[in-house]
Amino acid sequence: MDFQGLLYPNTYFPWIPEWYIEFSGDPLIGGLLRGEEGLVWFKCFLLLELLFQFPVFLLGMRGLWKGSRSIYILILFYGASTATTTLPCIFHVIGSDALSTGQMWMLLSSYIPFFLLPLGMAVDMAFRIYGIMEKGSVDKKRE
Repeated sequence: MDFQGLLYPNTYFPWIPEWYIEFSGDPLIGGLLRGEEGLVWFKCFLLLELLFQFPVFLLGMRGLWKGSRSIYILILFYGASTATTTLPCIFHVIGSDALSTGQMWMLLSSYIPFFLLPLGMAVDMAFRIYGIMEKGSVDKKRE
């Protein structure tokens, strides 16, 4: 859904965004697809998601599947980037006057996990990297 406003015209699958916006009232996706001004920041976030977050998510899954500790730093960046770009979206939804209570809770129930899970990943990776560095520091002192 996020990439439809960036990658291909609405004419290919016009019923998908129409149904989603009618159902959810999402002021971000709806505003973007309607061409509303003032959402340049959101379009920038979507480009970041397309060009960085989505590919890094796939690389991170592969690295974790293979048990590679070298992927930790990239996952840390992914988690921090994703949490940072999702938080303003949450506040934008909370501040929207056009949403019913049901629509707001439905949107928040989808946006909040996209904030909390990456934030948790960033914190987890930070502690893992710190542990690796601390172990290396202790090992170096023993030499």
